[in-house]
Amino acid sequence: MSSLFHLFRLWLIQLRYATTRELAFRANFFIWVIVELSWFVLQLAFVDVVYQHVDSIAGWSRPQMIVLVATNQLIQQIFTAFLMPGLVKLPESVRDGKLDFILLKPAPPQFLISTSHLEIGPLANALIAAVVVALALHDLHITPSLSTLLLYVVLILAGLLTHYALLLSLVSLTFWIVQAESVLLGYYSIFQVARLPREAATGWFRILFTFALPLLLVANIPASTLLRGFEPASLLLFLLTCLTAAIFASLFFQLGLRRYQSASS
Repeated sequence: MSSLFHLFRLWLIQLRYATTRELAFRANFFIWVIVELSWFVLQLAFVDVVYQHVDSIAGWSRPQMIVLVATNQLIQQIFTAFLMPGLVKLPESVRDGKLDFILLKPAPPQFLISTSHLEIGPLANALIAAVVVALALHDLHITPSLSTLLLYVVLILAGLLTHYALLLSLVSLTFWIVQAESVLLGYYSIFQVARLPREAATGWFRILFTFALPLLLVANIPASTLLRGFEPASLLLFLLTCLTAAIFASLFFQLGLRRYQSASS
């Protein structure tokens, strides 16, 4: 318990440092917020264009689709703020030997790598996404109960863990290949699968992105919980795939770490 408290204090220190850095470069902060917000607005505009021609997609009405897209944006922005910046720097750290200094520190390497860089800017857009979810629910005349909202938060955390597991697995390939950054480009592309309705996917695509790469569950399950209530089978599937992916990613990272040779060797 004391070690967990120590890690939490360390994370708070890193968060305070990231906040101070963002306040020192306010222009960069606001530009980041505007760029990400513009991308989100384009996604919502695309939804509007599509629903000018159809009433529903795979059983999802326009307000329901907005809940799905906004939920995906919420998860994506929180992930971009707290976990993605540190993970994407792992290939560079392995290549130039900076990983040596991380391994010398008295804390778990996976924790240090995952939280070594934090970005505060995406949190502003995460808040906007949460507001869009609330407005879409208002249009649907849905008022979630407290238990539903708490479950939604838990599922958001599960979605974050899923994205974390997938990206950690990809960046861990840097222990075997030199230019792991090229692999990350593929992740940025498949990241967008999470905003698609799961019911619209069929065949091998649905199987792949439900069980092997469970991106179709990341935003779909939290959004469906808000819209349709508690669905035990879907929740169990999501939590099992999420935990399995996280365990595999951690083991794969540890395997790569044992293979790592320091820059001085």
